[in-house]
Amino acid sequence: MKTLNLTFGPPANPVAVTFYQPAAIADFDQPPRRPLAILLPGGGYRFYSDRENEIVAFQYLAQGYAVAVVAYRLLDQPPVYPLVLEQLAHVVAGFHQQAADYALDADHVLLVGFSAGGHVAALYADLWPQLAQRCQLPRQDCSVWAVTLAYPVIGLRLGWPVDAATRQAIAGKWALTEADHLVTAQNPPTFIWTTATDEFVPPINAQCYVKALRREGVPVRFHLYPRGPHALSLAQPVTAFAAGTHRDATFGQRYVQAEVAGWFTEQLRWLQRLW
Repeated sequence: MKTLNLTFGPPANPVAVTFYQPAAIADFDQPPRRPLAILLPGGGYRFYSDRENEIVAFQYLAQGYAVAVVAYRLLDQPPVYPLVLEQLAHVVAGFHQQAADYALDADHVLLVGFSAGGHVAALYADLWPQLAQRCQLPRQDCSVWAVTLAYPVIGLRLGWPVDAATRQAIAGKWALTEADHLVTAQNPPTFIWTTATDEFVPPINAQCYVKALRREGVPVRFHLYPRGPHALSLAQPVTAFAAGTHRDATFGQRYVQAEVAGWFTEQLRWLQRLW
């Protein structure tokens, strides 16, 4: 595997990307072109969660994907919008245009977003044709094959963030922040999951988005798991908080949920059926 540090976008609004390229398999006569997962970790627009970053990237790598982890715009450079969507448009288009260089299958680009990263991904899925025009990029180069959203923020009116100052710092003067209001028939197929007991991003976020997707006839697979805290990631020990990292010794156990952990495999099956 190669790990490359790449930069996309214009000098006024660059975005850093960590690209994980699987090694060629020596006994293949013709190396395959890999599907690409573009990963947007969560972190409340304040940081990039390590529990939704490289660890998740390796899960996709193990399934034959190349992976790009995007260090998208955060609240330390307000406002976040619309520049974060422009950054993502340049990332998607850049990999389309350099697919041969990186041995990618440009017809199978998967956009994966967690929590706040899910907000970016959902809005991008809604607005990609307009973003292509806005950024003066070829329309088809900005398209993605499918989207995976894990406990996503969908609208800034739906329970997160709870304070007006943070909402203003995220949105600025950009009015298009309610992803469920922007869905069209051009949205890509979407796999989405959350838990009924998410204490930070209420499940109404995911539910509103699913309803909008279904109304427009967009293929969607939705899982609402009955229990589990926000930011479960893979819901396995590898992404749980380790013992000793919290004053409550049992805190990390909440992030290991056997039922929820099935989401990753279920997503892969769903994607295979799309393929």
